[in-house]
Amino acid sequence: MDSMAVFEFLRGIATPDLDRVMKAITDLGSTAFYTAAIPILYWCISKQLGFGLVIALSISNYLNVGIKFIFCRPRPYVIFPHLGAPEYLKLTGTGYSFPSGHAQVSSTFWMYLIRSIKKKWVMALGIAMVILIAITRVYATVHYPSDVLIGAVLGSAVACLYTELEQRVRAWGPSSQARVGVALAVSIIAPGLALMLSRLLNPVFTKEVTQILGLIAGAGVGYTLENEYVKYDVHAAVFVQIIKVALGLVGVIGIRYGLKAVFPGTACWDMLRYAVIAVWATLGAPFMFKRLFA
Repeated sequence: MDSMAVFEFLRGIATPDLDRVMKAITDLGSTAFYTAAIPILYWCISKQLGFGLVIALSISNYLNVGIKFIFCRPRPYVIFPHLGAPEYLKLTGTGYSFPSGHAQVSSTFWMYLIRSIKKKWVMALGIAMVILIAITRVYATVHYPSDVLIGAVLGSAVACLYTELEQRVRAWGPSSQARVGVALAVSIIAPGLALMLSRLLNPVFTKEVTQILGLIAGAGVGYTLENEYVKYDVHAAVFVQIIKVALGLVGVIGIRYGLKAVFPGTACWDMLRYAVIAVWATLGAPFMFKRLFA
C-alpha cells in the first residue's frame, strides 16, 4: 500500500471525535509532555533516570533536526492539501517531514525506560505508546509512513547506544573530584563545539538546536553539582511529592518565559536561557526541596 492510499484510508475513517483523540495521543510525544514528565521523574523517582532521559532525548532531537535539514522533505499536507486534516492537527508538525521527531523522540524515551527499568509492563506500555504516536502522525498528515518508521528506528538506536555509553561511564574509576571536573568540562565544551559546528553548517539549523544544546549543558552542570554537593533524596510522602512537582514546574515556567522577556532573541542567549532552566531543574529545585522538606 503506497503512502497516498494510507492517507486516504485514515482520512476516510476520520471523525471530529477521532481527530480529538488522535490529538491527545500525539501530544504524548510532544515537547510539552517531556518538559513535564522528565522533571517529575527526576524530582520524585530517580535523578539518574531523569538525567539520562534529558541527555538521550536531547541527542536524539539534535540528530533529528540535523537529518531534517539534510533531506528537506515537505510535509504530506503541503504536497496533498486535499486530504483535509484539521488545522490543529497539522500545526503539530511544522518545518520538514523526514524523519518524524515525535516518533524518534518517543522511541528514545520509551526505549531508555525499557532498558533502564527492565519491567514487562514498561516494555508493553512503551511499545504501545510508540506505535500509537506514530499512527497519529500519519493520521494527521504531518508525516509519511517512512518518516515514522525511520524515526522510531533511529530513536531506539540512540537510546540503546546511549545506555551502553552510560554504563561504561559509570564503571569509570577515577576519584570523585576528577569525575566532577571532567563532567563539568564535557557539559560545557561539547554543546559549545556543537553550536560552533552548526553555525558553520547552517544558521537556520543553529536556531533550531540552541535550546537542545542549552539543555544538555545546563543538565550536565546541574546534575554533576547536585550529585556531588546537594545529594537530595527523591523519596518523600505523596503530599510532599505533589508540592515538589508544583513548585518545580512553576520555576521551570517562570524561568522559561521570564528570561525570554528580558534576554535578546539571539541563538547564544536562547541557549543560555535553556541552560538556566536545566540548572534549575537538576540543581536549584532539588536544593530548594532539601531545604524545605529534609
